[in-house]
Amino acid sequence: GQYEDVRQIFWATGAALLVRTADYFAVGGLDESFFAHMEEIDFCWRLRSRAYGIVCIPQSVVYHVGGATLNKENPRKTYLNFRNNLLMLYKNLPEKELHTTMRVRAWLDRLAILQFALKGEWKNVRAVYKASCDYRNMLPSYRSVRAANLSATVDSQPYGRFSWSLLWRYYVKRV
Repeated sequence: GQYEDVRQIFWATGAALLVRTADYFAVGGLDESFFAHMEEIDFCWRLRSRAYGIVCIPQSVVYHVGGATLNKENPRKTYLNFRNNLLMLYKNLPEKELHTTMRVRAWLDRLAILQFALKGEWKNVRAVYKASCDYRNMLPSYRSVRAANLSATVDSQPYGRFSWSLLWRYYVKRV
């Protein structure tokens, strides 16, 4: 019953996202520096934090050939997912949550590196490490992006955004 009714959601996949042109440009559109992966989540976060609604309409039918940009095994996909997630968190998290979240995230990234290493996936180890390095190198240019984004925010805890780790909810609490 999770997807049977029209309901508010925090973000929608870019493969099935319909947005008014004025709303798209009002929040700055997709972040071009992301290239691929996480850009629609960042975009939806900005929409929600500015009090725009996002709904799931289950009667819609969408056909999507997944993974056309990069296949699952491609280390570039790993790199973009890790780097873009760090950028998205930095851009959107309220100041009071940023430092704790990024410390936890640094430990989770180390665990991911360990997991990739134990599986012998050395290209993914390098991808996560490079994502972290590139994120740190991009921070100076993203400070103004973060400031502008947060100054336009009207709701720092928009509907559907979890205030604690989604991984914790899924793996530990089984919610």
